[in-house]
Amino acid sequence: MMKWFYVALPLMILAGCRQAPDIEAKPVRVAVYTIPHTDNQVNRVFNGVARAQDLTSLAFRVEGRIARIPVTKGQQVKAGDVLAVLEKSDFQIVLNDRAARLDVTRKQAERAKVLVDQKLMAQAEYDQMNAQYLVARAEARQAELMLDYTELKAPFDGVIGDVFLDSFENVQPGTAVMSIHRTERIEVDVQVPDLLIAVSRRGDTKEHKQVFDVSFEAFPDKRFAGRLLEVSTEKDPVSHTYVATIAADLEPGFKVLEGMPAKVTVDLGKVTYTYSREYLIPVSAVIMRDGSDIDLQDAGVWLFDPATGSVRFQNVTLGVIVGQSIEVTSGLEDGQVVVVQGQSRLTDGQKVELIEG
Repeated sequence: MMKWFYVALPLMILAGCRQAPDIEAKPVRVAVYTIPHTDNQVNRVFNGVARAQDLTSLAFRVEGRIARIPVTKGQQVKAGDVLAVLEKSDFQIVLNDRAARLDVTRKQAERAKVLVDQKLMAQAEYDQMNAQYLVARAEARQAELMLDYTELKAPFDGVIGDVFLDSFENVQPGTAVMSIHRTERIEVDVQVPDLLIAVSRRGDTKEHKQVFDVSFEAFPDKRFAGRLLEVSTEKDPVSHTYVATIAADLEPGFKVLEGMPAKVTVDLGKVTYTYSREYLIPVSAVIMRDGSDIDLQDAGVWLFDPATGSVRFQNVTLGVIVGQSIEVTSGLEDGQVVVVQGQSRLTDGQKVELIEG
């Protein structure tokens, strides 16, 4: 038994002298985003939807059956163009009847006037005949108007926005048949952060008009001058933005319809606001330390140092969410590299490995 002990002890000592193999931790792999260098011109692009200015619904003033609608949605028209016509036969019959009655009463009144002048008819009898003539004249004029109302005409130069009814449908007075809007101006509704609301206090100056550039999906390479018309007073609780209405003056030959996608570009360098410099970074880069409430402002990002290959945490102040990006109003500088993927296992000073691509 003692012999086994002396044999086993050297084995244990030898085993204890062997060095355990090193377990080298693999560096965390992260994806990064480099903040671009900017100059004094800071452009911001907002997506919006075209909305027709002076959008007007057109309706007949009389009841009838639609005979024809010679225009279609999106068609350009001139003021006075006939856009829709009702069947005229019943209105023409009424006009013919009123015209005949007018002719009879007019002749009776003329003969009565001669007799009154010759003292051969009482003045009261003449007055009654003349009153009948005046009533007949008013009724004939009304019949003419009713016949005119069977044609729906364009009130101004513009574009047909939509056509709601078809030929041969019966229509009541005041029922919308189609809509029309002006072509020289369009409005675009966009969601913008509150810092841009300051534009509304700058007045309708030439400089103010050039704060906004408006483009449409149909003409992506063409930009139109825009100006701020109004801003909603209620803040969207999700996006933390307000709805701003931008008026765009269109040039001849460009036709924009209601609902077309649009983009509004604003040069923040021409806008009076409280922040000195803003950066847009991917939303995924931001770490919220108190849940997901942006208003708590306890947020930060992981910065990657290319020289050392390590990361450090940086507190930032957030602005508003714009699409898949978020505004950072302080805490970052041009050219810094922020981590956008793989932040969950990071610590200050930790070495990381970049994900290619």
